[in-house]
Amino acid sequence: MRLVPQAAGAQDFVAGNCVQLLQSGGEYFPSLIAAIDAALHEVHLETYIFSDDATGRLVATALVRAARRSVAVRVLVDGFGAREFAAGLGAALAADGVEVMTFRPETGQIRLKRHRLRRLHRKLAVVDGATAFVRRNQRGGRS
Repeated sequence: MRLVPQAAGAQDFVAGNCVQLLQSGGEYFPSLIAAIDAALHEVHLETYIFSDDATGRLVATALVRAARRSVAVRVLVDGFGAREFAAGLGAALAADGVEVMTFRPETGQIRLKRHRLRRLHRKLAVVDGATAFVRRNQRGGRS
């Protein structure tokens, strides 16, 4: 086995960490909501799509509960993947104390231009800097 040299400034691995594979949205979203409900300090959520559907509203409600507990809650969505978010769920979240941001908001008619291909495709959530969720796709419970 060959060890890869540590990059300059990289931190050593810390004992006591664990990884749990969540197989589907049916496992992912309840775990995400439970982590948000347990948050004490901050919740950061980045996603390409945040739909105003049953699942999206469950996540949004958990984010609002956290904000009402004085947890700093920040949501970043993609301006193309979540086009309707800012005027719908995003506005409701912002009114309830969630900091809502949009990466490259789409305004007006969509024209194919090279710069528009740069999108926020990440699906990440970090709670209190200790619990993280990383998603691969949007299928099954699209929010």
